[in-house]
Amino acid sequence: MRIAVFGASGRTGRFVVEQGLERGHDMVAFVRDASRFAAEGKRLEVVVGDARDPGAVGTAVRGSDGAISMLALAKAEHEPEHSEATHAVVEAARAEGARRIVVIANNHVLHDDEVRPEFAAHAREHRRNRDLLRSSGLDWTIVAAATLADEPGTGVYAASLDEKASGDRTAREDLSTAALDALGHDDWIGHIVGVSS
Repeated sequence: MRIAVFGASGRTGRFVVEQGLERGHDMVAFVRDASRFAAEGKRLEVVVGDARDPGAVGTAVRGSDGAISMLALAKAEHEPEHSEATHAVVEAARAEGARRIVVIANNHVLHDDEVRPEFAAHAREHRRNRDLLRSSGLDWTIVAAATLADEPGTGVYAASLDEKASGDRTAREDLSTAALDALGHDDWIGHIVGVSS
């Protein structure tokens, strides 16, 4: 496959690119700052731009079989940059015929319950993305992680359709594995998949 990865230079996104290359895929890494991205390879293309820029996003998606968004809201005061970027990715995927799209989120996307104030902006953004994907007409999956952990991946993960996974932590490498696997899971299309290590 040829896979466009948004947020490829992030702490989790870089694992998606590395694992995708290891699996033999052609990877397109979309990054804001190329100096923060060190991966190399004959099957790797790097596109630099703002994920809210339709032109740059379209360049990354063009010719791809699917897209994975590992984007996240950096700071609450940057709301709604995250959902604006997701909107740009969705529109590019539709325009370029890349029907398969995977977006990561946290477990707040599984419900509309109130969350603690420090998590409210992030929850709103994940829910905007959810609603956007549901109306997109694309073959979408949201991979919803338990608390992300900066620890070695286990190589396995628990996955639950439309509910939280059984564990309370998700290693970044395991989340990346699940995001890549999602592209091949037709039974995950149109679902939020809870994932934990």
